[in-house]
Amino acid sequence: MARSYRVLFVSIVFASVFLATAASAADKPFDPCSLLTPAEIQAVIGKPVQAGTPKVQSNPLAGSDCTYVVGEYGSLNLLVKPLQYGETPERVKAQLAKRKMAATDVAGIGAGAFLTSPGFGMVQMHVFQKDRYVLITLMVPGLEAPAVQPLAIQLMKTAVSRIK
Repeated sequence: MARSYRVLFVSIVFASVFLATAASAADKPFDPCSLLTPAEIQAVIGKPVQAGTPKVQSNPLAGSDCTYVVGEYGSLNLLVKPLQYGETPERVKAQLAKRKMAATDVAGIGAGAFLTSPGFGMVQMHVFQKDRYVLITLMVPGLEAPAVQPLAIQLMKTAVSRIK
């Protein structure tokens, strides 16, 4: 009987240590600013870029994002969030289509990669990478959406290559 209690006690200790380690890893928010540097963005876009400002959501399921100022009034926002059950490229495309935003598939980046344009020269590059949904929203002063699309694609390739 004493042996059973010792085994139970040791099991509880191991479980507690394992759960504490898992919880501390989950508590550390992902920093999307680590995926692109201002210098990399500037090299692609050709305009000055200020350092990114990270924002961690209070709800971990909403992910975290990083916003860079591009030129005088442009911006690049990089959102990384965990995929939710049932969240697929097809469902996201269907939701965007309801808002009159057509999706254009992009090959060579990741599963379910596609572009959308909400208007005003803004471009959104969507990628489903591993267990994450990655979204770049890019607006470059003086450029229309067709000129911004290849820039967003190039930046997304760099960003997703760094997701572990």
